[in-house]
Amino acid sequence: MIPLVAGGLALAGCATISQEACLQGDWTGIGFKDGQAGYPQSRLDDHAKACAKSGVSPDPAPYFAARAQGLRLYCTPDRGFQEGRLGHSYAGVCPEPAAGDFVVAYADGRLLHDAESRLRQAESDRASADRRAEKRDREARGVEDELRNPALNDEQKRELRDRLNRLRSERRDAIEDGRRADWAMRDAEREVSTLEYRFRPIYRGW
Repeated sequence: MIPLVAGGLALAGCATISQEACLQGDWTGIGFKDGQAGYPQSRLDDHAKACAKSGVSPDPAPYFAARAQGLRLYCTPDRGFQEGRLGHSYAGVCPEPAAGDFVVAYADGRLLHDAESRLRQAESDRASADRRAEKRDREARGVEDELRNPALNDEQKRELRDRLNRLRSERRDAIEDGRRADWAMRDAEREVSTLEYRFRPIYRGW
C-alpha cells in the first residue's frame, strides 16, 4: 500500500515559504517547484497560512498552472522509482495516464528501499553484537584477574565466579546474535543485488 503523504512535506507547524518569498509573490515559480516536488494541491493552503503574517494572499491561477507543468517532471517512471527508493511517500498527485506508470515504478523503488533498509539494519545489528561481545570479553578478563587475588575470601570468590559466568553467557549470546545478523546480511545482500540487476536496465538516475 502506497503512503498518501508526500515525502517532501514540511513538518507540521513549520512555514512552507519565507516571508520574503510571500512578498515577492512569484506564484508561478513557487507552483512549478511544488509540482516538481510532488506536493498536493493543499500545499497552496499551507502557503496562504505562512503568508498571512505578511498580509499576502497567494494567486491560485498562476500557481496551479505552473504546478501542472512541474508535475510533468515529477510524474515519470524514473522519478517514481527514485521517490520509492528514497523512502518518500506519494500524495497521489499524478494525473492519468502518467499515474499508472509512476505508481508501478514507485512500487519497484520501494522494493529496493526496503531491501536496502534491511541490509543496513543487519549491518548495524552485526556491529552492535560485535561491540557487546568485545565488551563482555574485556569485562570477563577483568574478573578473571580479580579472581587471582589471594586475599579474596570464599564469598568474594563465589560472587566473582557468578559474575564471570554471567559475562561469559552474555558474550555467547552476543556472538549468536552476530551470527544471526550475518545470515540476515547475506540474505539482504542477495536481495539487493537481485533487485539492482532487475531494475538498473529499466530506470535511470542510479
